[in-house]
Amino acid sequence: MANILLLSVDRSLAERIEQAMNGRATVDMAQSVASDLPAGPAVIVIDRTAIPPERSITAAIAAVAEGAGGRAIVLATPDCDADEILQAVRAGAHDIIPRHGEGGEIAGILWRLLNEAVSEQNRGGRLTLVLGADQEAAAMVATDMAVSRARDRSPTLLIDCTMPTSAAQAYLDVPVSYGMAAAVGDMERLDASLLSSALARHGPSGLLLLTFDGGTGTEPVGIGPTDIAALVRLLRTCCAEVVLCAGSLRHAGLLKDLGTQADRIDLICAQSIRELEASRRLIDRLGSDDAMLAKTRLLVWDHQPSVLLDGRRMADILGISSVHALPVDAARARNALNAGQPIAMEKDGGPYMQAIRKMCGIQPPAPSAAFARIDRVRRAVRRSLERT
Repeated sequence: MANILLLSVDRSLAERIEQAMNGRATVDMAQSVASDLPAGPAVIVIDRTAIPPERSITAAIAAVAEGAGGRAIVLATPDCDADEILQAVRAGAHDIIPRHGEGGEIAGILWRLLNEAVSEQNRGGRLTLVLGADQEAAAMVATDMAVSRARDRSPTLLIDCTMPTSAAQAYLDVPVSYGMAAAVGDMERLDASLLSSALARHGPSGLLLLTFDGGTGTEPVGIGPTDIAALVRLLRTCCAEVVLCAGSLRHAGLLKDLGTQADRIDLICAQSIRELEASRRLIDRLGSDDAMLAKTRLLVWDHQPSVLLDGRRMADILGISSVHALPVDAARARNALNAGQPIAMEKDGGPYMQAIRKMCGIQPPAPSAAFARIDRVRRAVRRSLERT
């Protein structure tokens, strides 16, 4: 839960701030920041009426800022005079709230600062960026990765930026009514509680889904690359695992920002000169520096050993050291997508899911005793046939 330290003796002000935050923030009252500074991300609110008349606002805010440890400072004042606001900002205040203001006005400012503090001080969950020239293939891989992680760990969020409609939504077969534009609009008050109630959820796995179009089938308007990058930073603080399918995103600055944030980058590419060239352009947009390439893996979609353009040659052309074969049963994958039943939910996903789980670091379940006995008999029969 978020922390707000109120430097005041007015209990009614503390109650008003708690009501404005709708119970999703803890408000503690104190006389100074020296002994009662909350651990972790927090916002410090200074009550203007608690500052002695003989002491200036500048001196009071400067003293608090000295011991605030970089935490945001807000001045709660009954009189929003322009000169007083200017003095407060120059002294180190990050914003001003009206002491007797409406709950929405107070909450909007405090949530924005709290979320900024969380993003800066808490890197959050693990971020995997999945991208590729074939957007549908990239969305399937991202979805199966996310479902596998949701079943192994929780909570997990899948963000699909495929346009104009989400391939991940079709693959999961879940209704979506909350998209990227709505999440950007809710950033000032976004937390794990709001996410769990607003986002679409895949019932069998518990995976949360956020799509670019929000189920409308149209590209959202009014959001830019910086909004998306800031939203991803904030969402990481709410979930242990975030899988982001870049889909149709091609803005070089945004891709570079997302790549810098990511703990792992998975590039999906088939054994095709055309897709290889498209993947090379994606790498260029990411920024082909050593740090970026070091955390990038090449996943060879529908790997066929008989194709001369093998994974190692493709990785060398792209400057990537890590390469993994991803065998795909094309008919099975198409049927799973059309039916809205991810292969990750099947008991036996075949070589494809074995590769996905291995890349996710998920250990396969131990075989039962009966299965082990059958396997031993099968191996013995195979050895006897080989001898004959």
